[in-house]
This record gives sequence, C-alpha cells and structure tokens, in this order.
Amino acid sequence: MLLLRLVSCAAFEPYRPLLANLVVTRRCNLRCAYCHEYDRVSPPVPTAALLERIDHLRRLRTVFVTLTGGETLLHPDVAALVAHVRARGMTPLLNTNGTLLTRDRILALGGAGLYGLQISVDSVRSDGRTRKSLAALLPGLRLLAEHARFRVRVNTVLGAGPPEEAVEVARVALALGFDAKCSLARDAEGALVPLGGPARRAYEEIRRLGRRSAAYLSEDFQRALLRDGRVDWKCRAGARYFHVCEDGLVHLCPARHGRPGKPLAAYDEADLRRAFHTPKPCAPTCTQAYAHQASRLDALRPQRAA
Repeated sequence: MLLLRLVSCAAFEPYRPLLANLVVTRRCNLRCAYCHEYDRVSPPVPTAALLERIDHLRRLRTVFVTLTGGETLLHPDVAALVAHVRARGMTPLLNTNGTLLTRDRILALGGAGLYGLQISVDSVRSDGRTRKSLAALLPGLRLLAEHARFRVRVNTVLGAGPPEEAVEVARVALALGFDAKCSLARDAEGALVPLGGPARRAYEEIRRLGRRSAAYLSEDFQRALLRDGRVDWKCRAGARYFHVCEDGLVHLCPARHGRPGKPLAAYDEADLRRAFHTPKPCAPTCTQAYAHQASRLDALRPQRAA
C-alpha cells in the first residue's frame, strides 16, 4: 500500500514531517457549536501564498499535506492546490464539511490527484449543535460513491449529536464503501469533553464497525482517554505533525495556537528537532488523532527537553 510504504520510509528519518495541516481559508459556511476552527468573514488565503507554503513543506520533506479550514471548498483554487501538492511529490489530503460537493468538484479533485478526503457527518438530522447531518449530506455522499477516484472517510464527532445517530452515520458510510470513524468532542484547549454511557457505547460500536483502516491509523488512544482520562505517550507535534494557520504560522496543532507561532517560511530542521525532543504538557489529555498517529513511529525513541 502507498500509505504504508511512505510511512515506512519516513520511519528511519525522525526529523521528517509525516503530516502537515495547511489552512486554505478560515471561513466556513456552517456554524457548528463545538467547532473552534472557523469564522464567517475571512477571505481565502491567496493562492500564491499557499503555493509558496506547499513548496516549503516539500523542502522539509513532508509526506502528507492536509488542506483544511474552515471549509476548504470555499477556496476557488482548491483543486489547483491539490495538484501542486501532488506535483511536489507529496500526498494530498483534504477535509470538508461536504455541503458544497458537486459532481464537477469531485471530478476536479480526483483529476488533480487527491489521495483521500475526510468528510464530517455528525448526526442523522441537523440540530442546534451541528448542521453536518446525514439528511443534509446524503446527496453529496452518493455523488462521492459514484464519482470519487480517491479514498473517502466519514468522521463523526461523538458528542455533537445523539449517540445512536452517530452509529447510524457509520453504518451508512460503510454501506457506501467509505471508511468510517469517530472523533471525541474536545474543548478549545484540545482536551476531552466528558461523555456519558450512551456515547461511550456508541464509540465502541463505531470502532467495531469501522476497523478497516491500517493499524497505524487506529485511534485506540481514545479508549484510554475514555477509560482513564489520560494517555501516556510521547507527542512529536511540531515535528512529525504540525498545523499551518491562515497567516502562515506553524502551531503544534489546531488547539495550540502560538506554540511556536513561527512563520513556516523560516521553519527548518532545527525547529523540527526541538519540537521532536520537547515533551508537551498537554499530551496526557490530547484528543488530536493526527498527533497521536504521527508520533507512533517514535514511541521507542527518547524525548528530552531541547
């Protein structure tokens, strides 16, 4: 598999980023109560600036680049950005809320070389907490099933809607041929929002239904968070994984803005080494799946304050 081959190659290069999030616009067309990563007014990041940021991610030898937002499909050149990631020898991924999917957009993303798309569907029906419902997004999901030439994963934020509806979303996603997973709702600091018994049972059911992804991509750390409220691990955020905001600044993850807050254009191997070896005090209660996954290769490598 392409993904496993790329990850295996990076395993021997600890200061090589596995995944970088790149915000293409902060604007979103929805207002989901649990989301902390959007606004309603920001213009798209200029395409020229994003192309330069993609080029620098290539200089850092990044493996995967996730175009994210806000709502990525509000950027008029999103397919061209996907193509540029691919042309620079990296693997492009994209996050979307799915409300703006059309046949033409799906074909354009596939033609640009998109490897994988993650779409958020949180409930069967829309309510005051989330607008990303199966009722609203099913037409777009069916278009993806018919036209997508890339992998599709449906993610449900557990706690955003009724737990039993999250399970139904996972079943529909799998029936359409997609991967299905769930994320745990988090607060603005990235810590777990406590879940009750029904939500915990729904998590176990979705986990059982959706175990089709590679073991490396598993999110079993969530079980420890739900059971114990904490996880013992070495976070390599800022090195193996980091988040580039709309202003072109590097952050450990979406919940850790300002750390380090350095311009991507100036981010280099010294920064990667520093972040790799620096323990993160927020790690025990972290819900950031990408940070956990990207750090797995280095579980046996020491971590020391730089």
